[in-house]
Amino acid sequence: MVPEGWTEEYVKGLVRSLDSGVSVNSEDDGNENATHKILKTSCVSHGYFKSDETKSVIEQSEIARLREPVIANSIIISRMNTPALVGANAYVETALNNTYLPDRLWQIKTKNKVVEVRWLAYWFGSAHTRYRLSNLGTGTSGSMKNITKSDVLNLSLLVPPLPEQKKIAQILSTWDKAITTTEQLLANSQQQKKALMQQLLTGKKRLLNKNGDRFSGEWKVVEIGRVLKEVKRPVDWDDDAEYKLLSVKRRSEGVVLREVLKGSDILTKKMNVAHSGDFLISKMQIVHGAAGLVSNEFDGFHVSDSYISLIPKDECKLDIHFFAWFAKQKLMYHIAFLCSYGVHIEKMTFNFKLFLKEKIWVPASIEEQQKIATVLSSAEQEISALQQKLDALKQEKKALMQQLLTGKRRVKVDEVAA
Repeated sequence: MVPEGWTEEYVKGLVRSLDSGVSVNSEDDGNENATHKILKTSCVSHGYFKSDETKSVIEQSEIARLREPVIANSIIISRMNTPALVGANAYVETALNNTYLPDRLWQIKTKNKVVEVRWLAYWFGSAHTRYRLSNLGTGTSGSMKNITKSDVLNLSLLVPPLPEQKKIAQILSTWDKAITTTEQLLANSQQQKKALMQQLLTGKKRLLNKNGDRFSGEWKVVEIGRVLKEVKRPVDWDDDAEYKLLSVKRRSEGVVLREVLKGSDILTKKMNVAHSGDFLISKMQIVHGAAGLVSNEFDGFHVSDSYISLIPKDECKLDIHFFAWFAKQKLMYHIAFLCSYGVHIEKMTFNFKLFLKEKIWVPASIEEQQKIATVLSSAEQEISALQQKLDALKQEKKALMQQLLTGKRRVKVDEVAA
């Protein structure tokens, strides 16, 4: 059903050109003598245009072949890409000086008196249109697909009056600004946390104690086996019971609930109970950073015997939360690698006894260890809150796009200049 006042059109009636560039020899950015750049295919994804995704064109003979510059108020679309990204597109707000299109990208220039280019860009970037473009992609290679000009130009769409297009674009661009701001805040927080870890976990930066004085004194070097011990809490097996199985993600991304299974559905019956504060190590994935702390929400859950559970030998000498942060460093990845053997990194065997003999350095004061862990945990919570906010904004914008671009939700256009 066509919304009142809207018309059914084809893309070819809204655009004045759909042109690509040419394939030229180029190299990664960084050449100070480069005066001309060419876009990478990766410059468009998920509806956003990344203007820094470029390569340098050096040879004069190649520069002479460049054809389509990147102009303002246009739409860039990927005509050849992986199955998931073929047809990926984004709005270009400002022109890029001496930056050109490769042959795998098209630039859409619109008939400005007929269509608002930002509105059309949102239509192209909608989940429905992306799905249509992806399905139109063809190719003999399983890793690459391409779409034709005819595929794009013959797409049908419902078009609202120009003032309504402008209002819809205005509303959605407000959401984009909120998303971009949150992404920048998230990136800043992640960078700050990274800097804090580098400073606090090496003793380069010292925090204040409860008296307001800065912690002082040399950190002590200890063998891991002197401060940590393995703990096993075997399960009394019951085929009728349910077991909440934990897993540890790579790259220090934490402990997660993998699945809940009935005892009779689990082949390996060797299982242990995990408690809050256990530091888990995956024997098979530790070289990839698969280690982390069990949180309160997972207390009493279960781990297979392929995991090692560590707790402090003396909680007055080592804070397990501090150690969990210390273990996220590249140094600990390297130690894990040195304590593993095998021909292929995906099949290396972890030598736990050797790991226990490795040395780390920690603050002598348990208070300083706890303060470091608290500061870093606060930084992590801030990042988590920003990530949740960002995810919510993107989901809300997606739902709003679906309503506005189909006419299910109408907007007032009284205050919009035609």
